[in-house]
Amino acid sequence: MATELGMVGFAFPEFTMSHDGRENELVNVILKRWAASLSGQPTVEVLPPGIDVDTWKVVLSKFLEILGEKGVILGDEHKLNYLDIFSLAENEHEVRGSPCALRPTTVEQIQGILRVANEYKIPVWTVSRGKNLGYGANAGRVRGSIIIDLSDLDKVIEVNDKYCYYTVEPGVSFFKLYEAIKEQKKNIWSSVPALGWGSIVGNSLDRGWGYTPNGDHSNQICGIEVVLADGTIVRTGMGSLNDSKMWPLFRGGYGPTYESMFSQSNFGIVTKMTLWASPAPLGFMSCHVAVPKETDLVPMVDIFRELLTHGVIQNHPVVGNILRELGKRGTRSKWYDGRGAIPDWRLEELAKELDLSWWDANWGLYGSKEQIEMNFRRCQEAFKAIPGARIRGNAYYPDASKGEKYLPASAIPYHDAWLQNGVPSMGPIVSIQYRGLDGGHISFSPIVPADGQASLDWYYEAKKVCAEFGFDFMAGIHVYQRHIAHLIMIYFDRTDQEDKTAANDLFVALVKKAREHGYGEYRAHIDHMDLVADQYDFGANDEGANGVPALMRLNQRIKDELDPNGILSPGKQGIWPKRFRGEGAKGRGSEIRGEKFVAKEEAVKRGL
Repeated sequence: MATELGMVGFAFPEFTMSHDGRENELVNVILKRWAASLSGQPTVEVLPPGIDVDTWKVVLSKFLEILGEKGVILGDEHKLNYLDIFSLAENEHEVRGSPCALRPTTVEQIQGILRVANEYKIPVWTVSRGKNLGYGANAGRVRGSIIIDLSDLDKVIEVNDKYCYYTVEPGVSFFKLYEAIKEQKKNIWSSVPALGWGSIVGNSLDRGWGYTPNGDHSNQICGIEVVLADGTIVRTGMGSLNDSKMWPLFRGGYGPTYESMFSQSNFGIVTKMTLWASPAPLGFMSCHVAVPKETDLVPMVDIFRELLTHGVIQNHPVVGNILRELGKRGTRSKWYDGRGAIPDWRLEELAKELDLSWWDANWGLYGSKEQIEMNFRRCQEAFKAIPGARIRGNAYYPDASKGEKYLPASAIPYHDAWLQNGVPSMGPIVSIQYRGLDGGHISFSPIVPADGQASLDWYYEAKKVCAEFGFDFMAGIHVYQRHIAHLIMIYFDRTDQEDKTAANDLFVALVKKAREHGYGEYRAHIDHMDLVADQYDFGANDEGANGVPALMRLNQRIKDELDPNGILSPGKQGIWPKRFRGEGAKGRGSEIRGEKFVAKEEAVKRGL
């Protein structure tokens, strides 16, 4: 039986998801810290916008009738579970306050919740599992929003290795899917992001990724079921045929397709999703390359693009810098105790001391032994173009003595697979301790061309901005055939408000710097959703646009048609319903900007 962690009466349930006991122990230490920090905050009673105490009692009784007591979360339990633990604000419990959370177990209960929300015009904020750390977790944007938590819709509906797909509800975690695949002995590899406790559906809708050949999750969606604001249930693609046999097999259908319309939007609540997956291969090789110089990023990226384009590499390589590697090995103070970003001279010393290179990358090769060996030779030949490059590969194949035709994902040691075999993990969570044991992060993720020089140019720009705000450039450069997600992890000390304010200021400065270069974020923390949406400014100067870009005007038209009462996740990705439009989040503006950044920006305007 699970125990509780933290102060008596105020604790998270013990984490036991991982198959690795050391990971469970690590997560539980972190959860205990979080519970302790939350226990010191007051439990603030909040009402939905426009609802008085007496009306709220009536509304609450209706939710209790629909869901029962277990499905309505109030008080300390609500405070513990429904705030952004990585919030940058000093008074998160006040500005993000929510009256309750609702945990439906059926689609019919979701419809019931929406009937009440429409009747009283109460905003709701939907989360799949609420583990979207660094992007807002399970907190809403409008103060007084009710949280709809879909964690209890957690059925693995089907795992199919003949056609390589799985169909799941939004509460299914990557750990749960992995265990289902093992129990059903399916020859299929799931695809997992860095942390496995999150929702497959939520990650896919937010355009997250994993590391297998089918790791670009949003592009693997083949059919969803969605509940619209008025309670209408829609199935997209071939699912719009009753008893369809083709729903998980063909993305189209008849007429327009709408799966992507519900990615990063507030147009409906997704309750089922099919994702195409990778088959268990005939073999796997974990590959790694390290290059010695900072400028080696140029040929490194260009080589990867060429190998991806010609099908030599099937999954996407992840390039990290020396700082990313140091973050895996201990807190920042272990490497440097000075103020500001770690200087290059110290990084060069550490590279020699620890036998590290300036850049390194991991990727996988999949297929038969002949295919893998041929493709690895091509990789070796390609990286000869970089002086001092060191490349290695460890191969794994089915055990014929066990009658294995395909390679089980579990046969590959975690330290060598690095998530490329679809085995979920919680190991990377250790990196949040980089600037302090009780740490957190937000992520800055612009999309840049898959071009070596463009990547290096942006790296130098962003590295300089990071240093101006006292932060190290922690690179996670995800290379695809045509684009790069040039991820920067902004770590901060959760116990230091000055550090959190600086992290926020850095994010805002990076958004503006990226826009100068024609780049935009693909994803954003709830605090910055309006800021990032504003960068997508095509058509803002059209006649009658009033400064609102064309894409946002389209989003608003769809929102007003599908959700006239403006109840579904108002403000998500900057899409505000008419009733809130122009008001921001009523407690949060279109962006949070610390005093340092505002002062600097004003100085620039004055030419100082």
